[in-house]
Amino acid sequence: MKLQLIILITSAAFALVSCSEEPELKPIPPININTHDDSDDAEPSTDTSDTVAISIAMLPKLHVEGRYLVNEQGQATNLHGYTQTFSPYFNGEGKYWNNYDVRGALDYGITQTDLLLAAGWRFNIVRLHLDPYWSDDPSMASVRYEGHERFSETRFRKYLDELFVPMIKYYTSRGLYVVVRPPGVCPSDGEGSAYKGIEQGDTYQQFLMKVWDIVSQHKDIQNNSDVMFELANEPVAIRGTDGSWGHWADPHYEAAQQYFQPIIDRIREHCDNIIWIPGLCWQQHYAGFSKYRFTGSNLGFAVHCYPGWYGSAMEEVGGEGIVGTVGGGYTEFKQGWEQNVGAAYAIAPIIVTEVDWAPSKYNATWGKGITGTAGGQGFGANFFRIMDETGNVSWTLFTTKTHEVATFRPDGNSWMNDPETWVSAAWKYLK
Repeated sequence: MKLQLIILITSAAFALVSCSEEPELKPIPPININTHDDSDDAEPSTDTSDTVAISIAMLPKLHVEGRYLVNEQGQATNLHGYTQTFSPYFNGEGKYWNNYDVRGALDYGITQTDLLLAAGWRFNIVRLHLDPYWSDDPSMASVRYEGHERFSETRFRKYLDELFVPMIKYYTSRGLYVVVRPPGVCPSDGEGSAYKGIEQGDTYQQFLMKVWDIVSQHKDIQNNSDVMFELANEPVAIRGTDGSWGHWADPHYEAAQQYFQPIIDRIREHCDNIIWIPGLCWQQHYAGFSKYRFTGSNLGFAVHCYPGWYGSAMEEVGGEGIVGTVGGGYTEFKQGWEQNVGAAYAIAPIIVTEVDWAPSKYNATWGKGITGTAGGQGFGANFFRIMDETGNVSWTLFTTKTHEVATFRPDGNSWMNDPETWVSAAWKYLK
């Protein structure tokens, strides 16, 4: 379901990339990241005139202890937040900035952060996508949507310094932990049981090794407990240790352990930042990881969750535009969650790094579903209930339109005020 939506935006996203000229690689002045005013009527600041030194670990230090994320007092902690990517397409389709405009992207990120927090959102974490818009070599032909095939180490290092690290510093200065996602998505092709994806020793594993080697040694990230790593985005299938392609059997989990463990080990050569490990099948399958265990400190699992997954309810549009709810309610959702994620949350903390929902009539979210009623029908209310019952789950709500969510007010009149959307439901949950 999610891939179908991705396909719809692929041509537009590629057009934005391919039409932009390669900029001259030269540094820009660093941004002042300590210019915000916490007063209720303060205007979001975009002052970029000077530099403020930021110490490592501004926020309470967190670490993994057993199946929990805990603070220095040993208290279990679950984080709640949102996602942010920096590309013209996802930032208003070029309305706010374009053409590798670092200062424009920084101004956008700072402004939206200030607006969200000023509106009263009780967020304490953001998932930051190191979007390939910045690390792709635009002189090379595109191979696939958000692929790694035209990755430029030079560009990645440049914009890590000029865009992403300054934003990380700004987020943490505003009380937000940051979980960093590498550029793009895991390779996959085929349909159904014929899906192919990643395999031991492939170019994508080498790409991830390079990315995390750079990130984990960065002076402002290395051993900074405010910054966490999500190893990859949405592995689908893997070539199992028996040679088969899939995402459901022991050979596939064994292969996944062998695929990601060397990357974990490389990171641990440099730092002890918390690492979130993805599962298979678009980050839905984790059952085999109780048998094929990852080793190392500060490890947890990164999960995705959308309407229709794990047996949950989703909306389906019929041939004549008739909308109906398919899938189960609380009981079916809970059962699917236990079957697919139970083995992971029994041994380590979980962070759901993508989840959203709204009625399909708004065409505003990846997931098409309703909030419904906890214990009854619907997706959103049961998501909150099941995560609370699990007890060791953090989450970041998925949005490609942060600038819209930043305008949300509980007394407003927009699609976000519909109680069946994630925006309205999450607002009430966090209050």
